[in-house]
Amino acid sequence: MGKRRPPKGLNDKDKKALQKLLTAERKKLASALKDVDASLAVLKPKKKKAKKGKG
Repeated sequence: MGKRRPPKGLNDKDKKALQKLLTAERKKLASALKDVDASLAVLKPKKKKAKKGKG
């Protein structure tokens, strides 16, 4: 993901607060994504390799 520029007109205090909030949200989403991936790995049936037969 690319960095986003804060809206114009924000002071430094607001910019830092916004950045802190976005970082926290990004961490929460990353954690949730890991949980979903783990759940899918458990639910997904394991694929068996197809045997190649001659003839």
